Amino acid sequence: MKHFFEALASEEKHKALPEEFDYFGKLIGSWNIDYVDNSDSSVIKGEWHFSWILEGMAIQDVIVLPGFEYGTTLRVYNPGTCAWDVAYGYTGKIMRFEARKQGDKIVLTNMEDERRKWVFVEIADDHFHWQDVTVEEDGKWHADFDLYAERA
Repeated sequence: MKHFFEALASEEKHKALPEEFDYFGKLIGSWNIDYVDNSDSSVIKGEWHFSWILEGMAIQDVIVLPGFEYGTTLRVYNPGTCAWDVAYGYTGKIMRFEARKQGDKIVLTNMEDERRKWVFVEIADDHFHWQDVTVEEDGKWHADFDLYAERA
C-alpha cells in the first residue's frame, strides 16, 4: 500500500493534459518570494513550492509567508471547460477560481467576485511575477499585491 504522499505526488504531467493547457508546468519546483503590499510597499519574504499531483492532471502548491499566511492551492485541469479549476485554502478560508490564458497572462478569476483576479503576469524558467488584482468600476486593473519569485 502506498503512503499518502506517494499516492498524491506525480513525477510529471499526464500525457492526457494537452500541452497548450499546461499553463502552470514551469512553476514546478521551489521558489524564494517577495510578497509586496502595494498599499504601503511592505515586503514579506517567503517561499512557494509546486508539485504535480493526481497522476499529473493537477498541481498543488504550498505558500509560506512567515507571520502572515500559510496556504495551499489545488489546480485541476478540467477537460470539459478547457480551463483550470482552482481552490486556495488557508486557515479559515477557501477561495475558488477559474484559470484561463489571456494573451501572455494566466488569469485566475474569483468565482465569488469576478472583480478579484490573481494573475501570473510572467512565468520564466528562473523567475515569475504574480499579482492580486481588483478590477475597478471603470474596468482598470489595480494590483493590490505583487509577488516576485526566483527559483530556489
